[in-house]
Amino acid sequence: MSGVALIVLCMAQTPTAAPGTEVRALTVTVLDEKGNEVGDLAGADVAVTENGVARDIVAFKPDRRPLTVAIIVDTSETLSTSYRLNIVDAVLGFVARLPEGARYALWTTGDRPTKVVDYTDDRQAAGKALRMVAPRGGNYLLDGLSEASTDLKKLAREGDRNVVVTLTATGPELSYRDKYRSAEEAARGAELFLAAQIDATSPDAADFEMRSNLSYVLDRLTKATGGVYEVVLSSMGADNALRKLSPVLRSGYRLSYATVPDLKKRELTLSVARPATKVLLPQGSVRDIGPARER
Repeated sequence: MSGVALIVLCMAQTPTAAPGTEVRALTVTVLDEKGNEVGDLAGADVAVTENGVARDIVAFKPDRRPLTVAIIVDTSETLSTSYRLNIVDAVLGFVARLPEGARYALWTTGDRPTKVVDYTDDRQAAGKALRMVAPRGGNYLLDGLSEASTDLKKLAREGDRNVVVTLTATGPELSYRDKYRSAEEAARGAELFLAAQIDATSPDAADFEMRSNLSYVLDRLTKATGGVYEVVLSSMGADNALRKLSPVLRSGYRLSYATVPDLKKRELTLSVARPATKVLLPQGSVRDIGPARER
């Protein structure tokens, strides 16, 4: 069987299937060579090994859980010249591409984290809110990740798949939370993180540290949850970056497999019998950075 194999640590757990057996579940994302969703896979198309041992697949089907999505947009002064030109339309395009039935909330991070749209399925609400925002101050993304994720956990519908999506530049980061606290608190509220970053270049040491802190949090959250972290060089690439994130929300499969309990380490390998496919799996339990909700 050919395909892509990724090594992950899988920790989500469902009730045991038989004495001495556990069934563990996680969401797998499968994309084609162009980054589009692959929606026609079945259990016969995949194989699972854990710690080098073949495991029986209990179920493999599209993850049809409705989405509750917190979208965090950098509205700091760094983006003042490109906000209305590039950022607003890029975010509105992303909102329009959300799967049917998804609800979203919209947060801004200029000056302080602010929820400008509460959870709704009204796609028009995003445009009305973003066009009323004037970019200002520094970026409070690390605080915003924590606050938006906490709010998401509280307000998401039971049974939904909770997702956090960020679009940020690398201007002055003024959050009160450090990178470790931000990552830990954010991880408690969502099971998938997607990030798009507009990189800025500066010889400033302070700017380097700021970018390092931002990259630490976004890289850690996206890798731990099987998400995607896109980096572009200017705001003109914001729309393209968000377009690369959209298929991830539509191409999830819920994989359940039989295993044995009490393994200290679980290295899971998934192979897909489809050429030129890309598989996204969590590369470590979100417990590495904070408690996760189990389903």
